[in-house]
Amino acid sequence: MTQEEEEEAPQYPDDGEDILGNVKQLKVTKNELLYLSDSVTLLIEHSSEDGRIYIPARQLMPSAGVPVPIELIQIIGMGFLSLADKSNTSNTTILSLTISDLYLLRECCQSFVKVNDEFVGYNLLVKIYDLILEEALMERKFINKITAGLDLTLDTRSRVEIMTQLLDKIMKESTDEATK
Repeated sequence: MTQEEEEEAPQYPDDGEDILGNVKQLKVTKNELLYLSDSVTLLIEHSSEDGRIYIPARQLMPSAGVPVPIELIQIIGMGFLSLADKSNTSNTTILSLTISDLYLLRECCQSFVKVNDEFVGYNLLVKIYDLILEEALMERKFINKITAGLDLTLDTRSRVEIMTQLLDKIMKESTDEATK
């Protein structure tokens, strides 16, 4: 494998690392924030004799269909306040969210929803999936790059032949890089 291919190869977290806790940066517009704020409700923890239970702070309405922890509501609120600030001339803000938060927000998004002529549901789905599936997309691009030009049809060739062809290509590229 060439040095460039090694640099582009996907990096995987350690087995013990919790990927749902990884933090990603979601860039959102004012309309998207309005939609998110209207689509979530506060999830409150109550103690009972047998343990803890979690219930929404209000009856779930069609517009606020996903109960979320207070921390997520605060993140959305801070983003909204930063865009509402008169001294802020930007039309977007960045929300730092965990993968787990992104999955919760994904549940809010309906692709057909428009706010002020902006397809906020669709736009948010694209952005959220880009962040959630970022490593899988990088892996797919990497595999497509290293297998470009290889005949991968299985009906006429064995898997051993295909792997041999792939290894020969990688070794040739490594040799070419070493001679440069």
